[in-house]
Amino acid sequence: MIKQYNYLPIDQVSIGEQSVDAISSLIGKEQLRNTIIVTSKSVSQISFFKKVEEAFSESTVFNNITQHSPIEEIDSIAREINGKGVKFMISIGGGSVIDSTKVLRSKTSPDIPQIAIPTTLSAAEFSHIAGYSENGEKKGIRAKNLVPKYIYLDPVATLETPTKLWRSTGIRSIDHAIEATLGNGFADLRISLSKISIEKMMQNLEGNWTNNRQECQVASWYSYMDVYDSPMGFSHQIGKIIGARWNIPHGMTSCITLPEMLRYYSSSPPDGLARFASELTGEKDGSKAIALLADKIAAFIKELGLETRLSDYGIKVEDISYIAEKISQKDEMFIEHLRNML
Repeated sequence: MIKQYNYLPIDQVSIGEQSVDAISSLIGKEQLRNTIIVTSKSVSQISFFKKVEEAFSESTVFNNITQHSPIEEIDSIAREINGKGVKFMISIGGGSVIDSTKVLRSKTSPDIPQIAIPTTLSAAEFSHIAGYSENGEKKGIRAKNLVPKYIYLDPVATLETPTKLWRSTGIRSIDHAIEATLGNGFADLRISLSKISIEKMMQNLEGNWTNNRQECQVASWYSYMDVYDSPMGFSHQIGKIIGARWNIPHGMTSCITLPEMLRYYSSSPPDGLARFASELTGEKDGSKAIALLADKIAAFIKELGLETRLSDYGIKVEDISYIAEKISQKDEMFIEHLRNML
């Protein structure tokens, strides 16, 4: 059997401060008027963004993107820029902003280079997948050419990100790293990178210095290094459903779903996840290792002050069957683990 590794067409990942100057050099002064900047209203108020606005004053700013990337917001920008000769799109914000820009490119021209400056740890900038919401449901598109061409991991851009948002998206990144081990690609690569990613994240997520922020950004990158060949598991699938339907931020969905889904997997451990959990916990038995990992992640979430339940967002027992049906996973053990999230 032939195994393949798919490289995503990212031209450059830049790590460190001074990203505004670097992007100015990349675009060139003559192209600034043909550049649009996509962000959210909250990010448009931070000091870093003010510096961007000042440096790129000839560019057009769209700051109307909200959580879960409603398609109406994206369509509104697409109508406004169609035929305007846009040469670059800069997205500054979290996963919703970065994904919205991918969808926007799909509706205008995927060939327009996207420059991403993340302010959270969702890792959307490293993915070829673009999620959006429509009529209360999560939808998405995927294509290699949708991944941003240029990515700037600038810790200064994250300093005003609210603590709860920063930490919860860090858990989202841990969710990526863990569920990446479920795929059928190159196990050595995904397990090694996932292990480094989680260790970096757990050592730095509570810190607020720029070096802590930078390490978390690198951890986020490593968590999604093999995203093309690693379909995510049940934690992500549940998160997409409850996020769009009950308006739960993606980071918080992982806080709810990840420990319990690890416990579900522990009863019949997938090979990659069992090996990964054993390497991380030191427990040789795969089932026990995954259960230990679940407890470790749950304790870390609690330590961060992020412990939460489905019921905190108005989800009731009668909604469990809807969630299970949307995932087409109706075995009683799975449903019992869903109930445990209430």
